[in-house]
Amino acid sequence: MTHPTDFEYELAKSSILYLTGDSEVRVVVLENQDYRFLVINGAIQSVLKLQDPKALVLPHQLELLAELPQLAPTARVLELGLGGGSALRHASYCYPQLYWCCLETNAEVINLYWEYFAPEQELAEHEIILSDSLEWLQKTPARQQFELILCDVYAEVQAPLLEACLGRLSADGVLMVNWLPHLQPQGNKSLDFFHWLSAQQNLQHTMQKVKGFRNQIHRLTKI
Repeated sequence: MTHPTDFEYELAKSSILYLTGDSEVRVVVLENQDYRFLVINGAIQSVLKLQDPKALVLPHQLELLAELPQLAPTARVLELGLGGGSALRHASYCYPQLYWCCLETNAEVINLYWEYFAPEQELAEHEIILSDSLEWLQKTPARQQFELILCDVYAEVQAPLLEACLGRLSADGVLMVNWLPHLQPQGNKSLDFFHWLSAQQNLQHTMQKVKGFRNQIHRLTKI
């Protein structure tokens, strides 16, 4: 699926497996004969291709996870935001030796991952932690370094969080950020923000837009 209308078509022919919600958060799991979806507040968070669970279906994830083939087999990865666990599930099949730590703020999302989206085999090297990302980064020892950090949260992403992530990168590590302009106060003016951050932190920065979608994928490395 490479265009928003593709997802709309698949959702339209899907049935509800799970539905809950309160005044702030509405969580739905839907399924048709080909795909299973996690939708939060009307936005697709994750897609599982039933006949190929390792597949990355959301186009932005192809850019976000482009660094994985370059990592050493036992490298350390930190992911902010679980969703339906597409990245973690992909790693379970394709990069099982990676140490993969995922931070998720919503216990319901974690429970839904285990019930509807997790791979059959659970790997000891992969763990999911219920925590606010910034709080976890601030309270855990700074010696815990990662070769790849993935910031893929459906929320506002600002300097304190990214600075905390950069503080946990190994010397040659990479920070990948999925930037959704409609959730950020800077909107589409992300380049000004990342140029400022890069100057403050002495970073190399590149940005890739995801064709047909709002997502911008920002790549940051230390110089």
